[in-house]
Amino acid sequence: MQSQLALNLAGCAAFLGLAALAVTRGKKSPLAFPTALLCVDLFAYTSLEVLGNLTAEPRWEWIESAAAAFAGPLLFHLSLTFVGARRAQRAALGLSYLYFGGVALACVAPLFGAASPDFPGSDRWALLMLGGIAPTFLLAGTLLVRHYRQSGSAEERARTLLFIATLAIGVGGPATDLAAIAGMRSVPPLAAIGLLISAVLLTALALRIKMLQGTLPLLLTTAVLIGLVGVAAQLLVFRWAGTQTALLVLGTVTITLVLLGAARLVWTAWAEHRERTAQLTTLGRLGAQMAHDIRNPLAAIHGAAQYLDEERRRGGRLEDHAEMIALVLEQTVRLEQVVRDYRRLGRAEPELTEVDAGALAREVVERASISAGDAVAVRAEVPEALTLPLDRELIQTVLENLVRNAVEALGSEAGEVVVSLTATPQRATFTVRDDGPGMDPRTREQAEDAFFTTKARGSGLGLAFVRRVVEAHGGEMRLESALGRGTTVTLKLPR
Repeated sequence: MQSQLALNLAGCAAFLGLAALAVTRGKKSPLAFPTALLCVDLFAYTSLEVLGNLTAEPRWEWIESAAAAFAGPLLFHLSLTFVGARRAQRAALGLSYLYFGGVALACVAPLFGAASPDFPGSDRWALLMLGGIAPTFLLAGTLLVRHYRQSGSAEERARTLLFIATLAIGVGGPATDLAAIAGMRSVPPLAAIGLLISAVLLTALALRIKMLQGTLPLLLTTAVLIGLVGVAAQLLVFRWAGTQTALLVLGTVTITLVLLGAARLVWTAWAEHRERTAQLTTLGRLGAQMAHDIRNPLAAIHGAAQYLDEERRRGGRLEDHAEMIALVLEQTVRLEQVVRDYRRLGRAEPELTEVDAGALAREVVERASISAGDAVAVRAEVPEALTLPLDRELIQTVLENLVRNAVEALGSEAGEVVVSLTATPQRATFTVRDDGPGMDPRTREQAEDAFFTTKARGSGLGLAFVRRVVEAHGGEMRLESALGRGTTVTLKLPR
């Protein structure tokens, strides 16, 4: 009794605080007003229950039952506002207020001597409440599921899943009390806990509290709620079935299937969120790399234009600056090539031509040797002439990224990076190996993720991109690395 009183008092304070929070901080949210009304109603319901228990006067129970009746349409109102269907479903909403308003009037009628005082809180009242709750929230659940399926935003789908789980707790908790009042004495009353949890989460959703912003926090909260609902449902089944094995098995199987379905929705939303994050991160890296590749020719064009403008002001002739004009044209062509290359990089669709793969590898090594510094030796072990069907730009980009990663792995320490090329009648094999520190098993497993990097300001395209390019050529990539033994990346391509 004391624990129930303490829980009710805590609920009173929480509901009043949540209502004030919704009113003061939710002026721009369409969910704030119905959330505040719901919290005020729950505050009145809980306060009246406390008064009834302390004074044992029946009139408080009559008003408490009326307040409980209004919680249903208010929660339905909030659900319709969430999915943007309040106007479209105004007939259903009006009918809900009318039905539960009639139940509430019947509860307060004894105050005026107009009805039997035995109705509020009775089994008949409970059955009428359950009879209104079932169709009302079946419709609300249908609309929420439809909203989830039609939403194009991963975060909105996650928010909808959390709202559905919160609604299940907010409706399921009071339903246990109503079932117990209606005659199912084995069902434990969970209304106080269910209403408190749902009110907190609904307010957080309405006000977009930072803790619940973003797809991941929403999905994690939903998963926790699903677990809590599953545990509570299993306990209810144990209480309800008792020693009846068939009912116990049926209830357990049903709960398990429902939980698996809910978990699948959460997992699907998480997978979509992860894929979307990967795409955005890869896009960001491509943008950063493209900006790097564009910056140098733009700087050259800008410098040449400034020089020519200065010469123009001095009265100089363009004929005397043919080299500068040629530089501008050359860098413009280079920019056009960068744009063409990155259009293909995004798709990783190769345009195959016969390429001297040995000469390509040597060209990559020569460029890398200039920027690697004195401590790192970059060398090639390739045949004089080996022609392969390749997309030159894509394979060049892949080799440059692999060599750059190997050089950066060595850092300031002395070491060696070797690019080798071997061939059989069926395939050719590029190998880029270094004798750097290598990777531990966990880093090696992550290295092929689409956006993994260990560099604070890394903008490389990553091994995931390397694999895409190689597989687009009909080949395969293998990564080998161990701490203290360096790293080797092998690219096998068909001939």
